[in-house]
Amino acid sequence: MQKDGQKIWRAILLGIKSQVSLSTFKTWFEGSYALDFRQIPNKKLLVVGIKNNFIKEQIETKYMQVISTVLEDKGLRDIEVEFRVSQSLPKTDKSAPLFSGMPQNFIANTKKSGALNAGLSFENFVVGFSNNLAHLAASQVAGNLGRLYNPLLIYGPTGVGKTHLLHAIGNEVKSITVDLKTLYVAAEKFTNDYIESLRNKTQQLFRQKYRLVDLLLVDDVQFFAGKESTQDEFFNCFNELTLSGKQVVIVCDRHPRELGRLKERLASRFLGGMVADIGLPDLEMKIAILKEKCQARRVNLDNDLITLIASESQGGARELEGILASTIAQIKISNGRLKWDQIKTFVAKNSYGKKPEPTPNELVGAVCAYFKLESSFLKSQSRKASLVLARQVLMYLLRKELGLPLETVGKMLGGRDHSTVIHGVEKIENKVTSDFSFRDEILRIKSLIHN
Repeated sequence: MQKDGQKIWRAILLGIKSQVSLSTFKTWFEGSYALDFRQIPNKKLLVVGIKNNFIKEQIETKYMQVISTVLEDKGLRDIEVEFRVSQSLPKTDKSAPLFSGMPQNFIANTKKSGALNAGLSFENFVVGFSNNLAHLAASQVAGNLGRLYNPLLIYGPTGVGKTHLLHAIGNEVKSITVDLKTLYVAAEKFTNDYIESLRNKTQQLFRQKYRLVDLLLVDDVQFFAGKESTQDEFFNCFNELTLSGKQVVIVCDRHPRELGRLKERLASRFLGGMVADIGLPDLEMKIAILKEKCQARRVNLDNDLITLIASESQGGARELEGILASTIAQIKISNGRLKWDQIKTFVAKNSYGKKPEPTPNELVGAVCAYFKLESSFLKSQSRKASLVLARQVLMYLLRKELGLPLETVGKMLGGRDHSTVIHGVEKIENKVTSDFSFRDEILRIKSLIHN
């Protein structure tokens, strides 16, 4: 009964979150928890624990009507919610999902390629003018799978938070549902899986993987452009899911009409639901993003320095994080003895948005400089652990920074086949997602590219 109460309260919280502002939700409802759930005459009683009497009074005075509306919308009319001050609320980590409780086991929980990043949630997504619509649509979809916006398409330039919202939807659904199957996949992974299914004659297993889900999250769908057979397969997968009431959320770097070499019928399907764009953040939003990143890293930076980084950056959240990581590393290396003019010069130098796209040779040079090895070793057949890691990092950068084809990357690294490249890229992706210190290493390698 206790677990049922937790599940129901999490569902009610999601409904409340869609009815009030984020600041209101955090102020009055964050940290609340189901203490008891039991049958009483003619109805069920859900007892919710909160921190103090002041919060209890505010909720009972101002928000009971909102709660009643949510109960009505979710078909929970037979439940009465009662608030009680409790000092025994469970402790939650700041990086944990917004809603308390044990996360459910899904394929998205695993550490394999396609796993959701638990650190990307609605709670740590900074909302501003440039992304407000996309954030609102994503949060509403998470609480109304297959019913509100289907599909939901989010588009915008690199590094503005599209992938963050995609993971946030998956994590939100995971936190409040028990029996829904969620799958996050990059369009490139979908394509590679499809090719492998044709080669191994396992199309049935491939279709079971992608069509027997309740929520399909697809990143970087611009990768489908020009791949007609893959587009046909995804079109059929998309149709089967949406027609059966399953939710599809897709992300790309531009409007589908601007992609080119995308079949009209697929573009039409993409545009058949809600379309929301995300633009580059303004100065105030950049400052807010940097403060959120500093809090996540447990680092305190001077406000003037944060404003400087925000002013110098020409890109989105990803670029801001890169400049921030490089700056923090430089300050640590100098034991905090850097003068303001030196910091200012360093930040300006490391503002990626002001530099041209690197060449493949520049990426090779940066990786070799970081790992202190000759470029010829990257092409060798040696399986020494340090060499394998350096090769995989270069594979990752060549794919993610330049978008080079798998075959081209393989040829640059001594004629390795595409499956080796895929494995290397996925291994680094997973490590970047789960390991803060390794992510900083990748950012430091990027900072060497133009030096």
